[in-house]
Amino acid sequence: MDMKEIQTIITNPAFLVGVGLVILLLILLLVFKGNSKKKLVVKISDYEVKYNTLKSIPLSFKLNKSVAIARLNEETMNQVTLCKDDYVLCQSNLKQLASLLADAEDAIATRKIKIAKEILLDLEATCELAENQISKLNEFLDTILEKETIQRVEISKAKENFREIKANLIDKNAQLAYCYDMIENKISECEKLFSMFEEWMYASEFEKAHNISGEIYDKISGLETINNEFPSLLQEARGFIPNLIDEVMHVYSLEKNRGVYLDHLEVKKNVDVIYTSLQENLAALKVGNFLNISTILADYKVRLNQLLNQIHRESISFDEVSLNKKKTDELIDDCKQLQEYIISSYDDSKDRYGLEDITSKMVTKTKKINDVSNLCEKITTMMIKKVVPSTTILISLKELVQDAEIIHADLQELKVGLDNSKKDEERAKKQLLKLQLIMNEMQVKIRKNKLPSISGKYEDDLVKAYNYIHSVEVLLKEKLLDITFLNSTLQEAIDYIYKLYNNVNNIVGMAIMVENTIVFGNKYRSTYPDIDSELTRAELCYRNGEYTQALTIAIGTIEKIFPNTYEELIKDNAKSVA
Repeated sequence: MDMKEIQTIITNPAFLVGVGLVILLLILLLVFKGNSKKKLVVKISDYEVKYNTLKSIPLSFKLNKSVAIARLNEETMNQVTLCKDDYVLCQSNLKQLASLLADAEDAIATRKIKIAKEILLDLEATCELAENQISKLNEFLDTILEKETIQRVEISKAKENFREIKANLIDKNAQLAYCYDMIENKISECEKLFSMFEEWMYASEFEKAHNISGEIYDKISGLETINNEFPSLLQEARGFIPNLIDEVMHVYSLEKNRGVYLDHLEVKKNVDVIYTSLQENLAALKVGNFLNISTILADYKVRLNQLLNQIHRESISFDEVSLNKKKTDELIDDCKQLQEYIISSYDDSKDRYGLEDITSKMVTKTKKINDVSNLCEKITTMMIKKVVPSTTILISLKELVQDAEIIHADLQELKVGLDNSKKDEERAKKQLLKLQLIMNEMQVKIRKNKLPSISGKYEDDLVKAYNYIHSVEVLLKEKLLDITFLNSTLQEAIDYIYKLYNNVNNIVGMAIMVENTIVFGNKYRSTYPDIDSELTRAELCYRNGEYTQALTIAIGTIEKIFPNTYEELIKDNAKSVA
């Protein structure tokens, strides 16, 4: 075939299309193979990751730990023995998995895609089997190692708690300076126990590690108590209670110097006992022994406060004793004066007022007064000698005051009875004098106002009033005065005479009003004839003693001339005339 024919074939469109198709197929084949290779590479990479994950599980470490744990438990040892075979099988599968991965990579590297796919199928089955075996073995070993895990978790919490407490104790260094050396020793001991725990755990001596953890918890608990309670305990033991002791002794000295009896409280002895015991407690706190210290310190506070309250109570009682003693002396003096007064007044008044015999009463009262006086002297002696507490003396004094008050009240009642008898007579005399003056005043008013006529009844009333006065005078002159009858007669006289006095005042007042009205109306007699007539009628009634009728006629007459204003005009006229 010559060149021309070749050229003809090459330039033929059908040939060119065929060549193009062949080239396209070759390209597609290369692309397909490339994609297959990439997918295989990706899958192999995934299995490499799974392989490395499985290989990274520390089966060997866990198995060795489990063997160490199992030495202490026969049942667990039997289980771990079976695990050794599973472990060998797992390792064998891992080696096979590693070999298949290497073969697959070599097949891909030499473009043996088909062989690589076959290896990939074996790789998938082997990987799934290895995952299943390793997962079960790992879970089983974890159950055996769970005890160690729990210990690890618990000790981690304990470490965190320890660090927190240690930091708090460092912050409270100033407050805890008194016993901080002891605290540092306890912190150091706790840290050493943590190190021992780790050593036993590393040696798989879990029981020994567990025992150490118990000691650690005890140490941490002790440090926690120190952290929570020691600042307040030291504050009370080194501050509050010593200050309270000083206060007790200061108050004790002041009251003792003031003369208050306090020997029965044994203040110094009690304070010395508390102080000595407090020093022992402080020594115990310094070395970290705080058992029952809080209760003991609380008891010290109670006892010291009780001492302080007792001293204050004795001090108050001491002052009250002085006041009650003064009150008792005054009551006794008053009782003696009342006694003398009653005896003297009774002798003067018994025949005059017919008083009952009080001789036996006064003998009894005199004995009681003497008893109270003698007891008061004994109490005074106790106060001077200062051998009895003021609280005890105060009780006796208060009882004595009550007894003296009862006697005083009884004597006062007798005195009031005697005085009332005299007062009734004196009052009757004063009232009699007032009644006599009132009678004179009534007669003077009638004479002064020159009333033209007054009723005959007034004369009778006047006689009756004088009879009352005479009756009272007679009763007062009697040797044995009947107070009850005197008072009743006097009251009747007062009621009657005052009523008569008011009536006379009314009559006099009315007569004056009639006179003023007639005098005012006289100005208008010549001007008004009817006025003259009415006023004449009023004058006639006035002269006949008919003052009410006269006033009614006179006022009615003036009202005709000056309606609504006549009263003021009459008053003004009366003033001008006066």
